[in-house]
Amino acid sequence: MALKNRKTLFTTLSKDSAQQLDTLASKTGKPKTRVLDEAVETLYKQKEVEDMEQQHPQGTAITIATNKGGAGKTTSTAAIADILAKKGNRILLIDADPQGNLSKRFGFAPNAFPENYLGELIQDRMDHRDAHRDISYYINPSEGYSNIDIIVSNLRLDGDYSAMNAESIKGTTVFRTIIEDVRALDVYDYILIDTRPSLNNEVGAVLVASDYVMIPVEPTEDAIFGADATIKFMATCRRMNPALKLLGIFMTKVYNRTKSFQEAAPVIRDSWESSVFKTIIPRSQDVDNAGNEGKPVTTMFPNKKITKKYEQLVEEAVNRIHA
Repeated sequence: MALKNRKTLFTTLSKDSAQQLDTLASKTGKPKTRVLDEAVETLYKQKEVEDMEQQHPQGTAITIATNKGGAGKTTSTAAIADILAKKGNRILLIDADPQGNLSKRFGFAPNAFPENYLGELIQDRMDHRDAHRDISYYINPSEGYSNIDIIVSNLRLDGDYSAMNAESIKGTTVFRTIIEDVRALDVYDYILIDTRPSLNNEVGAVLVASDYVMIPVEPTEDAIFGADATIKFMATCRRMNPALKLLGIFMTKVYNRTKSFQEAAPVIRDSWESSVFKTIIPRSQDVDNAGNEGKPVTTMFPNKKITKKYEQLVEEAVNRIHA
């Protein structure tokens, strides 16, 4: 700011503000122009933070989805949660797959029958009554993982989904209600949702409640069709959730010397261009070994190549969210 303009600014200050400016300059030993510059800079940064929080509200909801089984969906959800948590983020997992494999990764057996599993939460939020259980009743601390909580699944969830699908409006919006209740706690930085490998009403209800979708895809022709179907399904869900965005597509279970990878990878990149993450998750026996132990691969093998790749994927994803 030119000196003339600075003098003009001083003359437009209120009497109280001018006195406070004199006092600050005296106490800090700084010129009044410097004090004003620092005040404006502080306010500007504060506004940037407020704008970022408004654009990305507390509890960014990310669904990992595809209709192709065996694409590494649950493995990736667990790994992403583990890495985000280790970076100091508070994570809520929602296991929306009746198989309960994500629940198993974090200490909960899918054949257990707790009262506070996801199906009970769905039934509670769809009930036509005024009073409902607090959302915290359905949230379990994970076993042995700091910063990660989970709403668990179990084998009864299929029956609850049938009841949910019978309620057209409430069924479509029930996950949105759940996410809103979670955000009201003002605790979690990210909400990660693992769905079953399908594109049906229950997955649609999850996407209606989500901010972003990540799609794992194996470099095979069938998997490419599956990813394309998921993107088209997202377009349908946007009619009720216009804010839903594709965070990105990432290749999994990749062995880059195979003919299928050499043929499919260019097709994937050409089809979705900038939507494809640069990071490629390799095929690894470590995934199976960790799954057999009921742990995220990034926890069981923190120094292995696959963990480093998931760390790179998370960095890419977070940068896209905050771009």
